[in-house]
Amino acid sequence: MNRFDAKKMGYRMPAEWETMKATWLGWPMLKDREELWGEHYQRVVAEFAVVARTIAKYQRCVVAAHHSLAVEAQILCGAEVDVLPVAAEDNWVRDCGPIFLQGANGQLAAAAFPFNAWGNKYQPYDGCQQLAQDIARHSGAQIFNSDMVLEGGSFYVDGEGTLLTTESCLLNPNRNPHMSKKEIEAELKRMLGVEKIIWLPGNPAEVETNGHVDGIASFIAPAKVLCQDANPDQGDYYHVMRENRRALELSTDAKGRSFEFLELPSPVVTERYGSERYCDCYANYILVNGAVISTAFDVPQDAVAYEVFAKAFPDRKVELLPIPVISIGGGSIHCSTQQQPAVFAK
Repeated sequence: MNRFDAKKMGYRMPAEWETMKATWLGWPMLKDREELWGEHYQRVVAEFAVVARTIAKYQRCVVAAHHSLAVEAQILCGAEVDVLPVAAEDNWVRDCGPIFLQGANGQLAAAAFPFNAWGNKYQPYDGCQQLAQDIARHSGAQIFNSDMVLEGGSFYVDGEGTLLTTESCLLNPNRNPHMSKKEIEAELKRMLGVEKIIWLPGNPAEVETNGHVDGIASFIAPAKVLCQDANPDQGDYYHVMRENRRALELSTDAKGRSFEFLELPSPVVTERYGSERYCDCYANYILVNGAVISTAFDVPQDAVAYEVFAKAFPDRKVELLPIPVISIGGGSIHCSTQQQPAVFAK
């Protein structure tokens, strides 16, 4: 039996700026995750409802909520948002949900990867393990399974053959200790239809995800990258981010092009709600049809971030939402969503 090969079979993962059919949004759960949300849980779910309603202004939004919370999620989000009851214990759909692919003849497919809760950091995660299958089946996508542990927040693609990821995450022995770097590259190419892997050093000091790239840099157009900047007074973090930028400057994409850069400011956030894992960056943004959505931290850097997003995406409305409490979970809205691309028959 022939193994799935995305490129040979006419599939690719589209870039996030391409036309979408829907956005899948996870829903936070308090049971089994008290240490994550604690006393802030009610405000967290209110902020997730704001995100859902904002997405729904531009395109279909489907909330994947634990079956015990589906009714509450529907009430908070409103009739314009769809809710799918699932067994997932976490809201981080980007990491445990499916990776949607476009077929050359208008097919929708889903690459499904095993999930191990970022190196077995949280228990239980049985429901999260099956979320990729649940969402893919509900969307009508043909499912192609991999044996390699992979989270969606650990990479970006440009839709033209280039994949951006980090060594600190994908090469961490808590994911795939039996696989070499070459073997991981081969599996990424096979499952996602990419041709070239760009490895950034990542951020080994980031303990939640071991340095997911969606807190560091993202493709915003062919041969254009949006980087999360850091301030010199941020010590080691500043030097880590400079090293990632340097690696990008020395790289080219699958078509041999050097990159143009824009930089997001680093918000100076003093209120972290007691969270050691607080995600204080603008880089964890999402795109929807007609808009770019990120977090407003109620700090002076919000205005600068707004201008950077407006320059990066001149044809989209910039939505900076007052959702800072979501960040206490160690991620934000990119981590909590997954895009389902539109497919067009040829």
